[in-house]
Amino acid sequence: MNEQIAAMKKWCAENYNQGADTMIECWDDAEYASLWDDGATDEQAWYTLRAVASVYAERSDDAKNSAF
Repeated sequence: MNEQIAAMKKWCAENYNQGADTMIECWDDAEYASLWDDGATDEQAWYTLRAVASVYAERSDDAKNSAF
């Protein structure tokens, strides 16, 4: 799992401005590992990671658009 977490951190760094900034700034290894809770597969964990980043990106965009 450590290799998967390292790969996820790399992906988050590469997608920092697309919603993954919160993960880079706030998540520790335990939070990445929690993506496998309840027996999730690697594919499911990655899907969840990308979905969370997408939600963060949408919320950030909404906040920027409503500020003015």
